[in-house]
Amino acid sequence: MPPVNRTNKPLRFKEKSSKPMIFPLQPDNMSGAYTKKKRRPSNGRPIIILLAVLAAIGLIAYVALYKNALAIQVNGETVGYITDMDTTEQELNSLILAKLKENAGNNLEITDTITLRPVNSLFRNVSRNTEQVIAQVCNSVGYKQEATTILVENKEMAIVSNVEKAREVLQTILDNYQCPAGTSEPQFAVKINTGSTFVDSEEVSTVEEAVKLLSTTKTVEREHTVVSGDSFGMIASMAGMTEDELLAANPSITNETKTKLQIGQKIKTIATVPSLAIRTFKTTTETKEIPYKTVTQENSSQPSSYSRVIREGKNGKKEVATKTPYVNGEQIGDPVTSEKTIEEAVNRIIEVGTYTPRYTSSDDTDESDSSEDE
Repeated sequence: MPPVNRTNKPLRFKEKSSKPMIFPLQPDNMSGAYTKKKRRPSNGRPIIILLAVLAAIGLIAYVALYKNALAIQVNGETVGYITDMDTTEQELNSLILAKLKENAGNNLEITDTITLRPVNSLFRNVSRNTEQVIAQVCNSVGYKQEATTILVENKEMAIVSNVEKAREVLQTILDNYQCPAGTSEPQFAVKINTGSTFVDSEEVSTVEEAVKLLSTTKTVEREHTVVSGDSFGMIASMAGMTEDELLAANPSITNETKTKLQIGQKIKTIATVPSLAIRTFKTTTETKEIPYKTVTQENSSQPSSYSRVIREGKNGKKEVATKTPYVNGEQIGDPVTSEKTIEEAVNRIIEVGTYTPRYTSSDDTDESDSSEDE
């Protein structure tokens, strides 16, 4: 749109200057829009801003560096944080040890080093639940627990958690033992005792594992001497073998000759026995009489020729038990005999006289008569 001439004067345009204009000319209606403002005098505002910035930086540094939590470290590695700054390393170790004992049920010995290091809680996962942190540390700390060793002839054979478990292991082995025919009362024929040690928890066996460790077997060869009444099948049964196994162990005996055994003949037997020697007993009992005794009672009012039975005697009864020891099915040791009275014997009582009358001579009588006559 062409410019409007409001003054009725001819419009004239200035020629373009060769110098660039710093500020372009503005229309009348925009006059004063770019007028330069006057600078106000300084009133200290920049210093206040600077101090505020420094204060903010100091506050941030204080918050970042302030130690308001404790890092729990196991062997130098942080495993958790707590906010209780009054906790000591001794108290912390006691808490962890008590928690581990509660879980394991035994005395413990911590093998790792647990330390506390003050830290700032900013940007750290700090828990206010100390119990939860203690449980977390327990899962990370290494320890040895007190356990019971089962010693056979002073040699360590198994490790269980406590003495009660050791007794259970040994009793289970005896209960599982198949006593040789005719024997009973199994007991260990070797020296067994227990000891105490601290070991890693992985080294502690359960009752079932310890029973398996102590129930290993071995094969032994023995020699049986044929006695009167022995048969080939009886010998095989006593050795825990089949007749075919016994024949294989004795090539010199055949199916035809096994029925013609000779007294004193040697037969080799093979037995599978527990490595942990077990003693059993073959017990035989016999009832015997206890002879009665004769007791004499004196009667001073009866002559020495007097004798009378006041009470008849009666024999008593006793049970005689003979225990023959066997170790792993082989007789070892001398039989032991014991007696038990079933019925007491009744003594026979005889009463005898002890009175002896006094006799006087005839001379003594005559002298006394003559003196009376005088």
